[in-house]
Amino acid sequence: MAVPQAAQDAVLQTSQPMPADSVEVKGYDFNKGIDYHALLQTFRTTGFQATNFGMAVEEVQRMLAKRAEALPPAEECDSPEEAAIAAESQPKTNCTVFLGFTSNMISSGVRDTLRYLVQHKLVDVVVTTA
Repeated sequence: MAVPQAAQDAVLQTSQPMPADSVEVKGYDFNKGIDYHALLQTFRTTGFQATNFGMAVEEVQRMLAKRAEALPPAEECDSPEEAAIAAESQPKTNCTVFLGFTSNMISSGVRDTLRYLVQHKLVDVVVTTA
């Protein structure tokens, strides 16, 4: 399906080469372990606002605390079949973590953090734009 010319002209602009002295956008690689000094240094090249980062940290702490709470006991079942159905429908944790972001986040150093979160199953659902 062809993209209408008006859409191409308004949205689909050709990328321009970056200047040679540009700083590469890159985030922290959590798979190398936690080095807080190196992590803080990557904020300079991550392309994310520190204020929003602080707010996100607080929200993540609330989600992790909720996820760590014990689940209420499962309902008593009369048969093994009912027990199997109940087990399938029972949530695994108290908190389903949705991670939503705009597609431009992938072109910043935040992509390394997003990859880590998904790779290590710290989020349950990813929602992004195209």
